[in-house]
Amino acid sequence: MEPSVVTKVVTDELSITTRFINGLKELAMTRGIDFLEALIIFIIGYIICRYIRRAVAHILEKSEVDPSAKTFIEEIIFFLCLAIVVLVALGTAGVGTGTLAAAFGGMGLAIGLGLKDNIGNVASGIFILIFRPFRVGDYIQVSSNQGTVTEISIMYTMLSTLGNQRIVIPNSSLTSSVIKNFSAYDTRNLEMTFDVGYDTDLKSCVELLKKIFTEDAYVVDKEKLTIYVSGMADFSIRIYVRAAVERAKYYEAQNDLYIRVKEAFDAAGIDIPFPQLVVHQAEKG
Repeated sequence: MEPSVVTKVVTDELSITTRFINGLKELAMTRGIDFLEALIIFIIGYIICRYIRRAVAHILEKSEVDPSAKTFIEEIIFFLCLAIVVLVALGTAGVGTGTLAAAFGGMGLAIGLGLKDNIGNVASGIFILIFRPFRVGDYIQVSSNQGTVTEISIMYTMLSTLGNQRIVIPNSSLTSSVIKNFSAYDTRNLEMTFDVGYDTDLKSCVELLKKIFTEDAYVVDKEKLTIYVSGMADFSIRIYVRAAVERAKYYEAQNDLYIRVKEAFDAAGIDIPFPQLVVHQAEKG
């Protein structure tokens, strides 16, 4: 490359750099104070927003507001405060109202397209709080996931499983799925099936089961106790039992009744059959 060409390229680069630096200096001299004020406003405003969020949380903690709505309300108030702070800071920086409207309009469109799933989660979160298919503390099942609801936020709902695991489910998935709420009522039906042999006296067996369930302390609404022969399987006859128990003591009741039925069957000589295979040997000749 010719020396004159190299000199021209270097000169052009220096000229561009000089203009850029001069532009920064001019911007700092004319708008520097405004930008600094905007930054200070944003920092102070952000701190105030966090303080307001904590204050709201403290107020809600002492109020009778549904626990399901507390986290949601905190987050909504925080983001609204933060949006106001951003608008004030941009205005202080010299960004005009028309420019702000155009910028936020474009940003709103872009964000709406890019974050449509997240916006759906927010809308679903509002739906959950309004119609209350479940609340914090309820034990629910969604698809193959089940656990106790620990938190309902703007975007997600948190479940805690019996195995002490956390499940995070997007709110939009909840509102588009079938939700089974085990905590909707004070009592829960305990359904049990017992297999007995074909040589069992079914009437006596049904009466024995009725006696066990009627006398059990965990069973409530004893008049609603349901017992009947539900089918004849390959190796056994099945007896179905449905009893109402307190929701909070469901698994305790299940454990107690299985033990009592097994002990009663043993005492009465009622066998619980296992699969059997009868082989017939053909005679030779």
